[in-house]
Amino acid sequence: MNLPPRFRWFSFATIFGALAGIVVALAVVTIRHSAEHQETDLHERLHEAVPLDANETQVLAEREKAFQQRRAEIEAQLRAANGQLADAIARNPAWSPEVEQATQQVERAAAELQRATLVHVFEMREGLKPEHRPAYDRVLIESLRRGSQ
Repeated sequence: MNLPPRFRWFSFATIFGALAGIVVALAVVTIRHSAEHQETDLHERLHEAVPLDANETQVLAEREKAFQQRRAEIEAQLRAANGQLADAIARNPAWSPEVEQATQQVERAAAELQRATLVHVFEMREGLKPEHRPAYDRVLIESLRRGSQ
């Protein structure tokens, strides 16, 4: 079957754009699932290592609620940036200035999520009594090291 070049290019661009969208969606789901699992594991380990009193529990719960809202905002930005990247690839399935710009937006959103998470970690630490902070630090550092291996 011999298709006209323009039709072949359009078909290729459509298929490539769809595949790029699927890859981006899978990456976001994988990253989010991994982050949620790590966060749950970290929280469980912290509760085992650090005996929180009622005041600490309340302070940390308030900070956690604020962080969840901020995280949801950044994740929405990340999803939007991934959508822009998929659109850029669909329009031109090659490395281009538009794809580069969209990639940079994804990177900025991912970096902002990482930065906000670290700020949250230190805010949580500040909500602990000074005598509980060393145990918190140990669990945090162990979790980070385990995740880097």
